[in-house]
Amino acid sequence: MIAHVIAALILTGAASGPAASAVPVADLHGLSVPDAARRLGATRDPAPAISMTGPHGRVDVYPVQALTPIAPHGEVCDVRLVPPQRAGDPVQLYGPNARAGAYARTAAVYVVARDGRVVEVVNPPMRAQPPRAEGESAERYTRRLMLEGRDPWLSVAPGRLPLSDLDGFLERRPDLAAPAGAVVKRACRTAPIISAEPRADTTGVLQGLALLPFAWRLPALNEQRREAQVRGSALFAQMRLGEVVLGGGARFAAENPGVRRYADVEDPTYEVLSIDMGAEASNNLARMNAAALVGLRDGRVVWLADGGAAAGLGLLTAMCVDRSARAGDHRPGCTDTGYFYP
Repeated sequence: MIAHVIAALILTGAASGPAASAVPVADLHGLSVPDAARRLGATRDPAPAISMTGPHGRVDVYPVQALTPIAPHGEVCDVRLVPPQRAGDPVQLYGPNARAGAYARTAAVYVVARDGRVVEVVNPPMRAQPPRAEGESAERYTRRLMLEGRDPWLSVAPGRLPLSDLDGFLERRPDLAAPAGAVVKRACRTAPIISAEPRADTTGVLQGLALLPFAWRLPALNEQRREAQVRGSALFAQMRLGEVVLGGGARFAAENPGVRRYADVEDPTYEVLSIDMGAEASNNLARMNAAALVGLRDGRVVWLADGGAAAGLGLLTAMCVDRSARAGDHRPGCTDTGYFYP
């Protein structure tokens, strides 16, 4: 039953309805952040995912969703960039026809403001997928796609720590900018209600039995998650743009549990701290805590990324990409598949 409902949702997608909106990207350039939020329909003060300060002043990077209205009760909304010819059409945000006539871009859309005014809307291009080699198994090909040819947009080069040049990516990577003429399209639909008829679920029972020997770990793991939430939030709140971290990053990491320090091998004055921000209690045995990141130059805070860490722009992924543009256990905290955990 659940599978049938999910399939139906995928086929129907999220079509634009009464709550949909369409705003040309060009209309946002030059606006103050509050004015851009009003243009996109928001009635709240947006919170940046990344804030930085440097030679070009203060720069804030916002998920475009932060500048759009909160979804009405009982609905879900999402945002994409679409070509101008699709601005007035019903748009499928999901499903088999979602990409028809759309840009070959990722779903991540961010608004970049310098000293409070919008200077760019960023929407990274999708990676071109290499052809499958003759005789290559589907499993090996999938793994190759997942690990190889990664593009750490916010790093000056693969293998380097991200944001060492702060907002330099705006000039260094013009391909990240939204296509000319692009339109911010917001679409809402009724939130799905998934229900299942009572029945024997053999797969679920078997999975439950397989995890049963490890269930004793859950209470302690959930307590660790909660402790990290409290501790991590307090540590991150201590960080202020432009202020010096007493003792430097190495001392801060040594004195505070849940903090890791990373030094840039080619730039000894630059380092990044990761702070374990914990997670909500769950029945999941995997350790998937959120991570806040802090960039330091000569011990001074030059950028901050909250627990969301702008994952859509690949900030966390960049931590796990090596010089050959391959994702893996490149640094402590990275898994062999390139997933970063604090």
